[in-house]
Amino acid sequence: MLILTWSKVEGQGYKKLIKKGDKFYQKGYFDEAAEHYKRASDIIGGNVAIDYRLGMAYLEGSFKHEAMTYLKKVFDEFPEYNPDLEFYLAQAYQFSNNFEKALDHYLSFRPKAYDKFIIDQNIKQCNMGIEYVNNPKEVKIENLGSVVNSESHDYAPLISADESTLIFTSRRKGSNDDQLASDNNYYEDIYISRKSNGQWTTPEKLGENINTPYHDAAIAFAPDGKQVFIYYSVGNGDIFVSNFDGGNWSKPTPLNANINSRYRELSASLTADGKKLYFSSDRPGGHGGLDIYISELQDDGKWGPAINAGPKINTKEDEDAPFIHPEDNMLYFSSRGHFGMGGYDIFRSPYIKGKWGRPRNLGFPINTARDEIYFVIGASNTRGYYATAKEDGLGGNDIYSILMDQRDYVDLKKTKNVEIEETNEPEIDLKIEKSSKAPLVIFSGKVIDANTEKPIRAKLVLSDNSRNLVVAVKYTNPQNGTFELQIPANKNYGLTVEKDGYLFHSRSFKKRAILTDKSINATIRLKPADVGSRVILKNIFFDSGKSEIKPESISELDRIYQLLNRTPNLKVQINGHTDNVGDDNYNKALSRRRSKAVERYLISYGIDPSRLSSKGFGEEKPLVSNDDEIGGREINRRTEIEIIGN
Repeated sequence: MLILTWSKVEGQGYKKLIKKGDKFYQKGYFDEAAEHYKRASDIIGGNVAIDYRLGMAYLEGSFKHEAMTYLKKVFDEFPEYNPDLEFYLAQAYQFSNNFEKALDHYLSFRPKAYDKFIIDQNIKQCNMGIEYVNNPKEVKIENLGSVVNSESHDYAPLISADESTLIFTSRRKGSNDDQLASDNNYYEDIYISRKSNGQWTTPEKLGENINTPYHDAAIAFAPDGKQVFIYYSVGNGDIFVSNFDGGNWSKPTPLNANINSRYRELSASLTADGKKLYFSSDRPGGHGGLDIYISELQDDGKWGPAINAGPKINTKEDEDAPFIHPEDNMLYFSSRGHFGMGGYDIFRSPYIKGKWGRPRNLGFPINTARDEIYFVIGASNTRGYYATAKEDGLGGNDIYSILMDQRDYVDLKKTKNVEIEETNEPEIDLKIEKSSKAPLVIFSGKVIDANTEKPIRAKLVLSDNSRNLVVAVKYTNPQNGTFELQIPANKNYGLTVEKDGYLFHSRSFKKRAILTDKSINATIRLKPADVGSRVILKNIFFDSGKSEIKPESISELDRIYQLLNRTPNLKVQINGHTDNVGDDNYNKALSRRRSKAVERYLISYGIDPSRLSSKGFGEEKPLVSNDDEIGGREINRRTEIEIIGN
């Protein structure tokens, strides 16, 4: 009887846990849902329904790296449990930074995916993850330890320029008199810790004027430590400021209507002179989602109109958590739109000669497939700080310090001859296995302006088309435009040659065409991005007689996107061409469908449809005779872009 009674109670217990977990999941409290599902799983292990719930809760919550274990168990036993199960498993592998496994499952799932564009973006993220993991930054990431971090969520660290004071937000016990919010966690409060003899002191609440009975989050700390900016959930979320008089923090006051709007303002950063405020907002008129804006302090002491940071920084997705370096020459921010390894990645963009440089990913292991956000760095560029959920954490999100890779920090004041687009971007060498018996093709030559024939310092990007993975980045000699690349002949590679203000050059190296070691020498004439200029896209692939873009085309499509993103006034037409095999009308219709497919794909990237058009010419405009396949019909079957407006 005791055994039967215990079993009955146990059965009722795990059912209640699942029921509570379901309620939390439906409300979007995924960490709490996972906690209840995990307790249910501990009572009755091996239950597919619980494993699936638990895996999905982890996938949506803070501990995404835990999802793989449970979703793999379900997939191994019941691969048809959910039509999208393999997609979720691929995501779980990606969030665990197991990019190779994730890539395998994304490619397996792609043929049955309803939205192949989303799958292709994840494929690209995985390939970038492989690239970054294979070329890690020389950094040292350390948990700030149990003095600063708690068993609850600790996040959004803010640091003074001299790194002597740390302000952060926490949901630890003691916040708001131990009151629990609706998600079963303590309310947010703002804490401060100071460094003494190289150690952080026990955090204290920032002050009675700062913390309220509701959620309070610190979002910016003036470099001199005399102002703190706070996010309060007033309306859709506004920014307030509090001043330090040497003893106390003043009652926070809202910023003016140039900063706060009817929309969300989530984060901010102040320059060292106190005259510029960088902040994020999803107000109308931006590039999409959250954008980063800049406001300057006017003579009357009020913040001036907010100016969008522009398309170099902002994308159609979210850009958030700006941090401007105390020297006002480097902007750090988190983005879902600039390609990374998944979720938010941290980027930085230099400000030189009044222009923003192209954002650079901080790389692995700072960035992973999970969300990395709210990064700050001291004035010395030696140590950065951020919060994330890691396997070695004390509970929830923890605050970490990062000893930065000093190879990334050149003196921007001395880079007089370095172009904005190329500042701090390292070359990537193609790794060739010593045991490989594949022949090599030596591709060399020079890059010149098609009109003036003057040499150009251009960027050469070599991609493995089978994996859409960038395997080499080189630059031409700035004096004479020369270059040399060694390319193995055992794979299909795509090469683009790029330079701002020009159409890129596209070239394909197919393994079937290189049977022995050989050398290729070429003079590449880049065409200025003027109306009427065209470029043939050598790495856009379709199956015979079909118009569905193959996944091997992702790298080339990204090059087109980057071109359009860097030159926002450019308008292009995608032209489709075929050879003369088959019916004329069929060929024309096929070329039209293929060019339209490329147009739709670019629109999916976020390119304004008014900047794109497409046209199918069929066999009307051959480049060479159709008498032969090699050197003939294969050349005439092509997709190209043509500039029709700038």
